[in-house]
Amino acid sequence: MSRDRWQWSLQQIDAPRAWRITTGDPGVTVAVLDTGVDPRHPDLQGKVLRGLNLCEPQRSSNDDNGHGTAVSGIIAGQGGFRDGFRGVAPDCRILPIKVNRPRSGNVRAPQIAEGIRKALALGADVLNLSVGCDVGEPEFTHETMAQLASAIYEALRRGVPVVCAAGPKERKTYPATWETLPEFAGLIAVGASDRRDRPYFWSPRWEYVSLLAPAGATTIFPTGHPIHYGRFGGTSAASPHVAGVLALMRTLRPELKPKELKRILLESCDPLYGGRWRRVNAFRALEALGGRKALIGSEQLHKSRKNPAPALQ
Repeated sequence: MSRDRWQWSLQQIDAPRAWRITTGDPGVTVAVLDTGVDPRHPDLQGKVLRGLNLCEPQRSSNDDNGHGTAVSGIIAGQGGFRDGFRGVAPDCRILPIKVNRPRSGNVRAPQIAEGIRKALALGADVLNLSVGCDVGEPEFTHETMAQLASAIYEALRRGVPVVCAAGPKERKTYPATWETLPEFAGLIAVGASDRRDRPYFWSPRWEYVSLLAPAGATTIFPTGHPIHYGRFGGTSAASPHVAGVLALMRTLRPELKPKELKRILLESCDPLYGGRWRRVNAFRALEALGGRKALIGSEQLHKSRKNPAPALQ
């Protein structure tokens, strides 16, 4: 299979040119709040940190659904184009925070809020939430909504950008809905684009959608799945493309605040439909940060990080 067909989404966001500047750093950790991650997959081996399982604390954070592993592959898969799946930030690491109900993809606001706080305590540099809640769902009350908002605000206050899937087209999803509020200036809600650089028909058009990123692209699935590689869609797939770009940006400029990273990310996007929509561009984002020149001194900054992430699985 040709390179363009195998991982077209990376070509679309200009990731190969971005890798000429940096492929990330093992000191940069992306927390994946999801269904867990399979650390045994060949394209994730040696880069998945020992995470947490919030619904079953006595069990590991291994994936029992496949969703979290697919998200993690898009962020930091370490294979090549021909012999495996390469993610957007292949030299960064993944911190799995398993928030789903056992053996299902269902999540609840209290677990997401707790997961954010745990990820911060473990030193995450970027948070990816390819999960969300809708009004009317069980356990999504005014109280738990406030807990979730408080956790996201704390992440942004502590300098950690939060990327989330903007949800389906037909209903508003939290936390994405809060993206337009001033106190959530570093929150990034991601919609989905297709292979022809058009907004997917099921991607939301709400005012809070910051930008678009590819969906329906190839990614990885857990080792127990019938296939190791396959298509993965929805804004759940779009969000980790942006989280991976932010991991590359934090490699170059770890001192930048979430709202500064978001501003640069949006300003460096490729305009679609006459500027009505914006699609993330990894190379232009890194170039806006100074490109190779920004690498000077960044290594020392990563070595001086506090609250190092836990051991590898």
